Amino acid sequence: MRPILSTGFLSLIESAQIALEAEGIQTVTSNENSAGLPGSLTIIAVLNDADYERALTVVRTLELTPRQPWWSASWARQTVRGWLIALIIIVLVLCGSIFIR
Repeated sequence: MRPILSTGFLSLIESAQIALEAEGIQTVTSNENSAGLPGSLTIIAVLNDADYERALTVVRTLELTPRQPWWSASWARQTVRGWLIALIIIVLVLCGSIFIR
C-alpha cells in the first residue's frame, strides 16, 4: 500500500477516487470523515503496488478548479443590484421629505 495523494480539498479527493475506480485501481482513503476541515489532510493510497505508477498518472491528469471570487457569482450581482435599488429609493424618499417641508 503506497500513498498517491494527500490533500485537504474534498472535491479533489472525490474526483481522484472516481477516476481511480474508473481505471479499476483499488484505493484506501484515510481521514475521509475529516476531509474539508481546516488543517486536516486526507490521504489516498493504492492497495496494489503494481498499480502505483498508473494511479499517479491518473491523479496527475486531474485539475483542481480554482475558487471563484464571491462577486463573480450570479447571486452576488442580483443581491448587490437589489441593495443598490433599495438605497436609491431610500435616498429619494429622504430627499423628497426634506424638500416637501
